[in-house]
Amino acid sequence: MDATLDSEDIALLNQLSDKQKDYALTLYTAREKKKSTAYILWILFGVYYFYLGHPFKNILLWLLCFCFIGEIWWIVDLFRMSGMVKRKNKEILLECIKEAVQLYPAPPSPSAY
Repeated sequence: MDATLDSEDIALLNQLSDKQKDYALTLYTAREKKKSTAYILWILFGVYYFYLGHPFKNILLWLLCFCFIGEIWWIVDLFRMSGMVKRKNKEILLECIKEAVQLYPAPPSPSAY
């Protein structure tokens, strides 16, 4: 399993069937956000909120950079980046699990007959 998954994420995946788990992990691997990419976007262009799926926040940050508030926000985000990426990846994992369960529904249990 991926090194970025914590024990809670692994517990969620272990509740799935093998087919669901494989599909969810394949989707997650393709969609997950990388901390290194977020930091590079923070340094170079200040577009890390676009990368993390929050375009309005990014536009607001740019607008506030014309005054001192935006620059402070930008520097504070350097220390928050790891947590922001982790939260986004948790959201992505939950979406992938939901899609896997919809695509490969669990068979009815034998006691249902």
